[in-house]
Amino acid sequence: MLQPVDLSVFLAFVAGLVVLGLFGLQAWYDRRDALLFDHRRLNSAFYCTRCSLTFVRPRRREEATCPHCGWNNVRLKF
Repeated sequence: MLQPVDLSVFLAFVAGLVVLGLFGLQAWYDRRDALLFDHRRLNSAFYCTRCSLTFVRPRRREEATCPHCGWNNVRLKF
């Protein structure tokens, strides 16, 4: 047999579930954004002095060859 539940208790329970859901979504999106930012942050930008091409290579590298002309270039430092 079901017991009657007071309306204020039911509303407090629903509000608590909503708050927990919002905190969970916020934590999930923060973690996802941090992973995406780390992925972009670890790329290195290069400028070819021979053909004036700007290109990006994954991971932290100090030197990379140009995909257009094959010239070896040094990483851009900001």
